Amino acid sequence: MISSNIFFIGKTSVVYGAIAFSFSMIGLILPDAFLVGNPLEVSGISFEHVFGHIIWGLVIGIVSFSFRYAILAGLFPIILDFDHWIQFLGIEMIPRMAHSITFGFIAMGIMMFIFGRKDLRLGAIAIAAVFSHISFDIFLTGTSDFPVFVPFVLDKFTFSGTDWIIFEFLAASLIFVASIIVFRKQKIKKIN
Repeated sequence: MISSNIFFIGKTSVVYGAIAFSFSMIGLILPDAFLVGNPLEVSGISFEHVFGHIIWGLVIGIVSFSFRYAILAGLFPIILDFDHWIQFLGIEMIPRMAHSITFGFIAMGIMMFIFGRKDLRLGAIAIAAVFSHISFDIFLTGTSDFPVFVPFVLDKFTFSGTDWIIFEFLAASLIFVASIIVFRKQKIKKIN
């Protein structure tokens, strides 16, 4: 049981990271691409940044009522920062591509296609991770800009103050609703 959970967590995290990295690559060809710079110098990567995203994700993962989904909810938000690897190449790009609602829906669809259409909690976590990541970025810095509708709208939207609460609540709500649906289906299946 433990080894199957570890394997599931590993393979879904790798796939989610590949989706985030691939989606971020689209930012190389968009018209407003620019040289972002070395992520160690311009992106504020720190201990608090990394572990904060993980903790923020674990908090929303609690409402999945599942160890493995809670762990995924903790890992997926930090995986969204895979776009920093592109920054090391020193080429023009649009940063934070995977910090968008568009990415969330695409990731949800791909994850559920690959790992099973009935895995609603995995799909919910795939999109909730975006909201949790945005939530922690706002909380950490006090204000932050995100291209929430990229690549369709390249404008960045600024969020600040207590907006982080709304995003974290939205993330937890998505996972909670998906979990309730899963439990109801399981209950009906046991009755029949």
